[in-house]
Amino acid sequence: MAAALEASSQAKAYQYAAGLTHFASLQVVPVGFKLAAYPMERLRLLMQTQHTNKTYTGSSFSSIARTVSHIKTEGMISAWRGASPTIIRWLPSQYIVLFLKEYLSAALPSYKKTESYPLYFVCKVGSGAATGVVNALVWAYPLDVVRQQLATTNSLTWKNAIRSVYDTHGLTGFYRGFLMDAPGLMIFRGVQLGGWDLVKDHYGKAWEEKTRVNRFLHGQAISLMGSVMSYPWDTIRRNLISMDTKGGSYADVYHKGVPMAGGLRKFFYAGFSARILSSVVNGALLEGFDEWKRTRSA
Repeated sequence: MAAALEASSQAKAYQYAAGLTHFASLQVVPVGFKLAAYPMERLRLLMQTQHTNKTYTGSSFSSIARTVSHIKTEGMISAWRGASPTIIRWLPSQYIVLFLKEYLSAALPSYKKTESYPLYFVCKVGSGAATGVVNALVWAYPLDVVRQQLATTNSLTWKNAIRSVYDTHGLTGFYRGFLMDAPGLMIFRGVQLGGWDLVKDHYGKAWEEKTRVNRFLHGQAISLMGSVMSYPWDTIRRNLISMDTKGGSYADVYHKGVPMAGGLRKFFYAGFSARILSSVVNGALLEGFDEWKRTRSA
């Protein structure tokens, strides 16, 4: 009896270790993509904050080509400035969100489409929205502020970036702009994660018959839709961070940025072209997480 229990425990431990190994292997591709695409992230941040960024006053980041030309003057390695906090922040963030989404989906009331579609829709989107805000509050947001400081100012080290934020705004500086980021996160994660569930439910059993590429493209399209809807909120909060002076408000960002950009659309969606190019990993992440769940339940 004891031998059987020991053998069962060993089998479970082996299965758990194998699952973790498989899970870790699935992260190689997303992390590789994120690191390779990071120069586009820095391009996006420079373009997005150009109207309030005092470090690069007079520089023109009106297009990807002009921004690339500027980065070349700093040296090509500078294209990865801010990459380290991005990787440290990004991968745990994605899986905190995905696992928390699973937990909330199980905890919330379950409604079928045929019973009450509005409640079914609200639960799917609401659980995704909640996970995005919780993750940012407890983990991701301070690291994102440091990342932006490295990418858009003359702070070349973590120490300099952290000191610059703290000396100007104190500890609250690491959450500067969060009140504007929260609704943007709710929109993005609600559309991305809730939309992913809605699409899978729509296809039903036929979803598993689709190729990985097809599922990836669905995930990418849903994530892009979330980005389009949430990007203006992100632009406002990043420009508030970029002002890098005591005081300042969302109204100041709006009244300064919109005239300089030449209109609402140009201001709110500055750098969005680079955002599209840097977001190819989103679909891979959603499909990779589902792939891991499929192998775990097999």
